[in-house]
Amino acid sequence: MIKDMIFFDPLSDFGFKRIFASENNKDLLIDFLNSSISDEVGIITDITFLQTEQFGERPEDKRVIFDIYCENQNGDRFIIEMQRARQPFFADRIISYVSRVISREMEKGETGYAIPSVYSFNLLDYNAPEFRGNDHYFHKVMLKDETNKIFSNKTTYFFVELCKFAAVKDKILDNAHMRRWLELLTSIGGSTNRDYGAEEEGVFRKFIEECRITKLTNMERKEYKKSVLEYKDVQGAIICAREDGVEEGFEKGLEQGLEQGVKKGRIEGLNEGKMAEKRQLALNMIMEGIATETIARISGLSSEEIKALQS
Repeated sequence: MIKDMIFFDPLSDFGFKRIFASENNKDLLIDFLNSSISDEVGIITDITFLQTEQFGERPEDKRVIFDIYCENQNGDRFIIEMQRARQPFFADRIISYVSRVISREMEKGETGYAIPSVYSFNLLDYNAPEFRGNDHYFHKVMLKDETNKIFSNKTTYFFVELCKFAAVKDKILDNAHMRRWLELLTSIGGSTNRDYGAEEEGVFRKFIEECRITKLTNMERKEYKKSVLEYKDVQGAIICAREDGVEEGFEKGLEQGLEQGVKKGRIEGLNEGKMAEKRQLALNMIMEGIATETIARISGLSSEEIKALQS
């Protein structure tokens, strides 16, 4: 599979971290973030990579692992995620990530709290249901009151829907630099042209060269292959879950709860559908031999719940 390839896919789990989570390539991440969100967060001149694995204050707290976690020269925190497949409760997970950072980084003072600015930047390789009916590919979510006045600018969530970008990119005239970044990210993985991007210069030229398979060591090639196969397995598991009618059952349970007009019925119907969707997705991934940690991250179930399904 890999020997005939020219470029690896930078949107794969391995590829994304290989390109953007490397100290040698942090200029690429800085340029990408500046092209995307500098109007909102200011110009980033330097970043420091931080520990991606975050533990809670108590032993029983859930562990979380970010794709990329860093801070800029001002101490602002950035959580950067590449999400290829739709996950149950993705929005809840992203909010919990930001909350975890705030709770761990917050410094208590004598008269108040010093809260760092935390930005969540998410690349989505699917159409997010949270933005259904919205034709824009770039979304910004903030805390605002009912008059649309900003309540706090300490947390901001950015989402880029790559599928929507691919559909409207020919109509996009502004922010040419960000447009080129997204064009390269979404096209280079499938290119068979050895001279792809030969006209590019600067960071784009470096990005293209860093995506060449020949740049990878034998160990990295194995990791990339595993990443690609795992993604295909996850996609297959999701398709099977849909075919098994999990989503239909969830929607039916929610609809029945709403028709009854009883708060208890709504909550029980919703929770039952959500848990059924999680378990079926986890079961499909277990059958595909996917690692427990990956199953937990995608399904939202705990390691203990997954082990119970395996028994």
